[in-house]
Amino acid sequence: MSNQSLPDVLNVQPLPSIQTMNIETNQLDPIVINQGFARFVLEKKGILDVGSTFTFSVHPTDTANGDKQCFLPVKTGIHSLIKRAVLKVGTKVLATSDDYNFYQTIKRAFKTNEEKAQKDLVKVGSLDVMEPDNQGDGKYQMKSVVYNNATTGVIDPALALTVSETECPVFSIKLSELFPMMKNVQLPLYLIAEHVSVELSFASQSAGTTGVIAVFKDGYTDGTGIKVGTDNVKFLADYLTYENERMDATAKLVMSETGLVMPYEDLILTSSTVPKVAPAPAGNAVVSQSVVRDLGLSGRNVRSIVLHDHIVGHNPLVGVYGSNAYNVPDAYNWRINDKLVYSRDVINEARKQNQLSHVFSTNINCLNVEYSNDLITNKLLANQPKNQDIIKNNTFEGKDMTELQGQLHFEGVDLSVSPLNVAGAGMMVGQKPVEHIRTLYRTAQNNDDRELRYFSLVERMMTLKSGQVMVSA
Repeated sequence: MSNQSLPDVLNVQPLPSIQTMNIETNQLDPIVINQGFARFVLEKKGILDVGSTFTFSVHPTDTANGDKQCFLPVKTGIHSLIKRAVLKVGTKVLATSDDYNFYQTIKRAFKTNEEKAQKDLVKVGSLDVMEPDNQGDGKYQMKSVVYNNATTGVIDPALALTVSETECPVFSIKLSELFPMMKNVQLPLYLIAEHVSVELSFASQSAGTTGVIAVFKDGYTDGTGIKVGTDNVKFLADYLTYENERMDATAKLVMSETGLVMPYEDLILTSSTVPKVAPAPAGNAVVSQSVVRDLGLSGRNVRSIVLHDHIVGHNPLVGVYGSNAYNVPDAYNWRINDKLVYSRDVINEARKQNQLSHVFSTNINCLNVEYSNDLITNKLLANQPKNQDIIKNNTFEGKDMTELQGQLHFEGVDLSVSPLNVAGAGMMVGQKPVEHIRTLYRTAQNNDDRELRYFSLVERMMTLKSGQVMVSA
């Protein structure tokens, strides 16, 4: 989204005319760093570029047996390391990304295959692009892996996680990926009186667990703990400066009576669970389960809501980040301000994809079978059991690639009323919470405990006046 109300030098879009710009890149070490947390403090100079980048490495804790025995979740990559990210000015919180690793798994599904295969493979360590299978059976297999033969794939040695913290892959995450606000706004650090800081909370994977930060090869039976390579945690901060005329014009706006008003987007996470039904369905039986969840968004302008629906446990390839499709498609609707968003519940999988595409302004970029089970189930039976595969049962590090089917089943609703990043571009929610109304169709194959994560993109306002920052709720 563009922001027409901001000065050109703070807007994330090409300048209307050619300008002299200086870029100074500083490598910042965290002022606090441990296995669970890192804090960076930025210098008060220039304009913070949204392309500034954090670097990370992660390593197996079993130094005797764990070397090159694990890899990052194939759909998430290094984003699996970040549990929570907070952007602050002094003690004021500008933006928060809770369960960032899950949210970024959703967002990455909308990147092009070219970006995922040619950039993220190296920078993020993900392996989420598919290609026609080696056997020529009209099915698909994972791309960017090393095939020892037609059916057996292994991790590229350059991406395997090592015990060594010096001879190891180092991955990166952009500042604009951590915070939705940094997609549209560049912070004028030279005009902010207090220090700007970024706080990162790391996910934890102890021995005996897997799939949170990294996934281990099939047959590996030793310690599965993962640690952060603290010496490789850096922030490559890009500070921009322009001609004095433009920098002074922005400063005058900040020192004016009204100050500089900067609308931006922030995330609100709502977590919930759905228990499996009891008694469990048997045979071809289908049991409907009504689920209503309230989202506390009263008084906020909401631009979109996205749901990540996860079976408790981990997948052999995507770890804990799969959003699992149902064999019998679920039906849903939203009630906002006492009005249903849809005249009929959304149940068709193609329509769910269409509604999701409105949230991100582009289609989801994955195989149909990665999104839903629609193509691989038997519609002649009530419980619609799986009866075929679209992804070939080749293996990656001993794990069946068919496990990737139905792992990207996100649902969402677009509530924006304008493509511009301006106040009022989202839907104002009244006193009552937003209701998500669902009907789940449980079968013997799909009766699991579920974890729900709702990511709501809401409007907030930052006012910068005489060097002081004020932030709306």
